[in-house]
Amino acid sequence: MMVAEYLEKLEARIDLDWLDQVRAGYRRVFAWETCEELPYIYGQMPPVEDEDWPAFAYNDAFVDREKMLLDQLRPVYLSAQARDYRAPAIRCNYGTVILPSILGGDWQLTEMSLPWAHHLPDRDAIRALIDRGVPDSRSGLGGACFDTASYYLETLLSYEKLSSAVMLFHPDLQGPFDVAHLLWGPDIFVAMYDCPGLVHTLMDLVVETYVGWLLEWKALVGEGNDWTAHWRSLMRGGAMLRNDTPVMISSEQYREFVKPCDQRVLDLFGGSVHFCGSGKPFLDDMATSEHLYALNMSQPDWNDMDAFWSLCRQHKLVVLEMRESWVPEGMDTGVTVVRER
Repeated sequence: MMVAEYLEKLEARIDLDWLDQVRAGYRRVFAWETCEELPYIYGQMPPVEDEDWPAFAYNDAFVDREKMLLDQLRPVYLSAQARDYRAPAIRCNYGTVILPSILGGDWQLTEMSLPWAHHLPDRDAIRALIDRGVPDSRSGLGGACFDTASYYLETLLSYEKLSSAVMLFHPDLQGPFDVAHLLWGPDIFVAMYDCPGLVHTLMDLVVETYVGWLLEWKALVGEGNDWTAHWRSLMRGGAMLRNDTPVMISSEQYREFVKPCDQRVLDLFGGSVHFCGSGKPFLDDMATSEHLYALNMSQPDWNDMDAFWSLCRQHKLVVLEMRESWVPEGMDTGVTVVRER
C-alpha cells in the first residue's frame, strides 16, 4: 500500500485559502454573527471528480496505523473536492473503550462494530480499581493513541499543506459518567441509590484520569483549547464530552453525579457536549454550565425541538451538525448544518 501516493494526491487538493474561509465561517457562527451561508457539511457526499481513495473495515484499520490514517483522511480528500465546511480533521479511532481500558477495564474487538467494553464483575472490583488510583497514561489503549498520533504527525510532516491543514482531534474519551457506566455496568444505576459515595469516588477517579490523559494528549499534538476540531466541525473549546448514558437517569441524579464532573472538565478545557436520545432530563441544567459553547445531538426527533432551540438561543449555545430539515426557517447563526446532497 502506497501511503505516500495518496498523501501526495491529498496535498495537491488542499486549498489553504478555502480553509481560511471555512474557519471564518465557524468563527462567525460561534460569535453569533449573521451568516449568508451557514457552515454545512454533506451528510452524503455528492459525486466528486476523483473518489479513488481506499476505505477499510474498522477492524483492519484498528490494528494497522497506515490503514487508520488513510481511512481517517478519506472524507478529508472527498470534502476538499466538494468544498463544503467539513473540518480537515482526523483522530486515533480506537472507540469508546479507550478511557475504560486505561483504568483497567477489559474489552474486545468485535466482528461487526466498534470495540465492546466488559463491565467489572462486582462492587469489590470497583473498589479495587479505585484503590489502585490514577493509572499510567499509557495503560490499556492509552499508549496506542499516543503512538498513533505520533505516527500521524511524523507522516504528515513531510507535506507542507497537510501538516498545516490537517488537525488531530482528541480520541473518543466519552464523558465521565459514560466511562463509569462502561466500567461498572448497569449496577451503577442501583448504586446511585444504595452506595452513592462509591459512585462519587469512582467519578472522581475517572475525572482525574480523563483530565490527566487529555493534558498529555494536547501536549503531544500541540492542540490548544481556544479552537479545536471534533468529528466534522470546528468548535470553540478543547473537549467534546459525551453524555449518552445520562439520558437514562433523573434530573436530580444528573445534577448530583454528572454535572459537577463535566464542569471540572469544562473548567479546564472548555468545549461541547454530545448526547444521543432524549436530553429532557438534563438540558436545562446542562445549558447553564460554564465554558460550554456548543451542543451536538443525534436524535432531534426524540426531543422537544422548540424548547431546545429556545434554550440554545437563550444561552448562546451553538448547535453542531444539525440535519438541515430540523433547522428553524430563517436561522442564520448559531448552528452548523448537515446537508443532504
